[in-house]
Amino acid sequence: MAKNQFLAGVGRALLFAGDELIGVAKTLTESTFNFSISSEDIRGGQANALFGKYFHDSNLAVNLTDAMFNLEYVAANLGVDIEMGGLSMYESPKAGEVVGEDGKITLTNTAVAFGGTVLAWYKKAADASWQVINVNADNTISIPSAVAGDVYCIKYQYQNPDARFITIKTQYVPKTLHLVILSDLYSGETADVASATRYGRIITDIPNFQLDGAMDLNLTATSAATVSLSGNALGVESGDSCEEDPYYGTMTEEIFGASWEDSVVGLAIENSDIELASGETATLIVRAVYGGSIASNRQPNSNFTFAVESGSSTVTQAGVVTAAGSGESIISVTLTGRPEIVAFAQVTVD
Repeated sequence: MAKNQFLAGVGRALLFAGDELIGVAKTLTESTFNFSISSEDIRGGQANALFGKYFHDSNLAVNLTDAMFNLEYVAANLGVDIEMGGLSMYESPKAGEVVGEDGKITLTNTAVAFGGTVLAWYKKAADASWQVINVNADNTISIPSAVAGDVYCIKYQYQNPDARFITIKTQYVPKTLHLVILSDLYSGETADVASATRYGRIITDIPNFQLDGAMDLNLTATSAATVSLSGNALGVESGDSCEEDPYYGTMTEEIFGASWEDSVVGLAIENSDIELASGETATLIVRAVYGGSIASNRQPNSNFTFAVESGSSTVTQAGVVTAAGSGESIISVTLTGRPEIVAFAQVTVD
């Protein structure tokens, strides 16, 4: 791991609804995290001195903005599902629609009601304004004074079975998604930081991400609309401990090509002082100790090399000690491939 490293650029977001991957946001313009917590001063005595702080109301807010439009994102913000067969507006091609010999124009698609009535709008290309007309039962329109061969511009609403649509409800609850954000990590070891290369990434996993439900689709003549995917992490319980401590998510630092062994500075044997009767066995439990503020953790014994330094007891490469003889035996444990990382266990045979 580099002593100096920096996090730069927008992330790439993966959005899951249950186990379904509904979106991969690769064109974000913003991916920010805001960690916050409120605090109360604990004061008392003369001068009302500060003795401590009580922290409460924690929050993890995430602000994502995508430069590309995605209907799935809008649907998630509005708490609805996307459906097939959306309402569309037919607009005649540049050449227009030609009046038939019967004086009617047959509509290309089946018109549907607009405000309770099946309507169409028409005009000649040179006309300044549109006229409204009822659509006939046979899906035609009869334009007054029109004669065969006349050309008109036509508009009307119809159901497009190939389109997708969402219903914008008056009351809605934004969806809760599973959000994973991948952010690039760069080495700052070089003198010229601008030439530093991407050598890892930060993976932020938020199992329960509640969208805010507020978004603006700003459409102007000189810009494209962005889509907001902002929201807050909700607490989840892992079930890994008796206390059921809730958490918002995890943030993982992944360095390309690195191994956990590179960060080990020592070993600790949990049961380093064992008392056994002759013939009894015990399995050594080894923890890797890391530098910095990294918590130690248990590692499988297959990562270590075991040897008897003194005494009659024996040990297998699986870390199983068998007591033999009497008195004390010393067992050494080293990190395989790094013999300088060593710890010892004492076995006392009664």
